[in-house]
Amino acid sequence: MRIENLGFKVHNYALICVLLLVSSFAFAGDTPTAAEIVKNIRENFNQTHDVIIHFTQTVVMPLSKMSKVTDGTLYLKKGNKYRIETEDNVLVTDGKTSWTYAPSSKRIVVDNYKEDKNTISPDKFLLNVPSDFYVVLLSSNFSDADTTYTLRLTPKNDNSFIRSIKLVVSRNWTVRSAEISDMNDTRYTYTVKDLKINSGLPDSEFEFDPPKDAQIVDLRQH
Repeated sequence: MRIENLGFKVHNYALICVLLLVSSFAFAGDTPTAAEIVKNIRENFNQTHDVIIHFTQTVVMPLSKMSKVTDGTLYLKKGNKYRIETEDNVLVTDGKTSWTYAPSSKRIVVDNYKEDKNTISPDKFLLNVPSDFYVVLLSSNFSDADTTYTLRLTPKNDNSFIRSIKLVVSRNWTVRSAEISDMNDTRYTYTVKDLKINSGLPDSEFEFDPPKDAQIVDLRQH
């Protein structure tokens, strides 16, 4: 091998290494902070009027060594209107009244709508980031297919029933999955299978027509 060619190859190799190093620094510098990711998610949510999410729910209970996987659909519209359908139950609220229907027992519980921060359900974690949690960025994953960021949320209130939340966020600032751990060490994981934003959901989607043979328990009378 001629010395001139060897020198040329070494020079090119060194140049490539330098360029890769510089580009890696530039790429890392583009990684948003946890605060910026949360800001982008909230801005995205503010522009969302309604959404349909098909999800998979996995519940793992270490104490009883039980786990269950269920598919479900979330319909949500601004104004505290949402409908969650799984094979086990249907939960509907129009922002004033809530209906919880269990098809297996044909039992419906009707109550005034109440927002419970300790309730674990997909509508609370698949669209926005709760404001009463501290947020840190755990990792970033860059690929040709997508870029994702993993966030860890811990409650500001020491008495919170929720112990921690882990969110995986896509580069279009939507949540791809949420893993919630409670004080009983039960772990709830919601994974988004499909998402449709601003399709124009009618208010009638958030009304509930009870089956004729259903048993109705109306807690609004108490």
